[in-house]
Amino acid sequence: MGKELDELKILVVEDNSNALKLIKLVLGGIGIHQIFTAKDGRFALEFLGEAPELVDLIICDWIMPRMTGLEFLQQVRTVYPKMPFMMVTAKADTSSVAEAKEYAVDAYLTKPYSPQQLERKLVTLVSQL
Repeated sequence: MGKELDELKILVVEDNSNALKLIKLVLGGIGIHQIFTAKDGRFALEFLGEAPELVDLIICDWIMPRMTGLEFLQQVRTVYPKMPFMMVTAKADTSSVAEAKEYAVDAYLTKPYSPQQLERKLVTLVSQL
């Protein structure tokens, strides 16, 4: 593994405060404390543009105002094609999963999910870095 969990810098893009709290709680529980947040894709793009060195991995919701997670993923892939990207969404249908894979999403987690499911997906994704 290229990076240890406690060294990871993660950008969480989520407009729901309860979902954001859960993600931060799980990340903190596995030793990740460098967590940056954005409430939608536009804010996340601004953050990435200003400080790309602060992001090793992105966890992003799909359904958000102003810019969807898929639109954000498309933008990220044009500038940072290798950026590890986990989509978290209630959209579990096969066409949505296929659409996300089309833009090279690295991991896909459907809501509702348990903290253990998020942790497992994240550890698997990090092990591939």
